[in-house]
Amino acid sequence: MTVAWWQLDLQVPAEAAAAVEAQLLEAGADAITFLEQDASEALFVAGELWQNSHCQALFAADAHAEADLRALIERAAWQQYGASLQAVADQDWVSRTQAQFPARQFGKLWVVPSWDRAPEDAPYELHLDPGQAFGTGAHPTTSRCLHFLESHIRGGECVIDYGCGSGILAIAALLLGAKIAYGVDTDPQALKVAMVNAERNGVIEQFQLSLPEQNPLPQADILVANILAGPLLQLAATLAALTKPGGWIALSGILHSQEAGIQEAYAPYFNFAMPQHEEDWSLLYGQRKSGD
Repeated sequence: MTVAWWQLDLQVPAEAAAAVEAQLLEAGADAITFLEQDASEALFVAGELWQNSHCQALFAADAHAEADLRALIERAAWQQYGASLQAVADQDWVSRTQAQFPARQFGKLWVVPSWDRAPEDAPYELHLDPGQAFGTGAHPTTSRCLHFLESHIRGGECVIDYGCGSGILAIAALLLGAKIAYGVDTDPQALKVAMVNAERNGVIEQFQLSLPEQNPLPQADILVANILAGPLLQLAATLAALTKPGGWIALSGILHSQEAGIQEAYAPYFNFAMPQHEEDWSLLYGQRKSGD
C-alpha cells in the first residue's frame, strides 16, 4: 500500500475541542472533522459541538513523517483522548462520498442524487444531493417520515413541513400528490437550499417557505416535524393548532427513550398509533382530536 495520508483519531470532549483543533491546524493538518460519538446526540445543532466528539485529522504523508506525528501526540498529551494513528491509501474521495448516498427507495418514492439513477419503472423520483441542510433520506428520522408520507398522501392535501431543512419531506409530499406544502425553518440557509431543491423537482409553485415568525400558516391535513425532542416538547400546542381536526401529525427526531415524554405532551391533542422504529429512532404519528 502506498501511504498517501496519516489519519489521526481522537475522542475529544467539547470543552477541549477548540484547543485541539488549533493544535492540529498549527501542526499542518489538511482536514479536520468532528463526528458524533454518542448516538443520543446524533442530530447536530448549528454552531455547537457534541459533548463528546470523534475528531479525525488527515495529514499528507509526503509532508509529515509518522515519527513526527507520533511525537506530536506525545507532546500534546493526546493519549488522554485515546489517540490513534493509521496509514490511509490514496482514494477517490468524491466517489467514496457518492457511494454513501445512492438512490434510495421509500415505497413508491425514490430519492435520487445527481450521480445515480432510479429504476426506469420508479413511480416517483425526488432529485436531491447531500448539502448544507439536513435531510437526504439516509438518516432513519427522515426515512421514517418519507415512509409515513408515502402511506398517508391520498392527493390534494395541504402539508406543513415544520423544520424543513433541505425541503425533502415537503417536496416528497408534493410529488406524491399533495396540493400545497409549507416549509418552515429557523435557518435562512436551509430555506434557500429547500427553494433550490423545490425548483429542481418542479414543485416551486406549490411550495411556500418561511421562518416561523414570518407568515401565518393555514391548518394542515398533514404536518411533519423532523426536529429535536426538546423543540417538539416546546411546540406541542403550536403544532396541534396547525393541524386540522382529523388531520395527521408525524413527529420524528426522537430517540426511543424520549417517546413517552413526547406522547404525554401531545396526548391532549392527538390519538397516537403505535410508534414506528428504525435503529435508535422513533416516529410518533397520530390523528388530531376534535375540539381540543
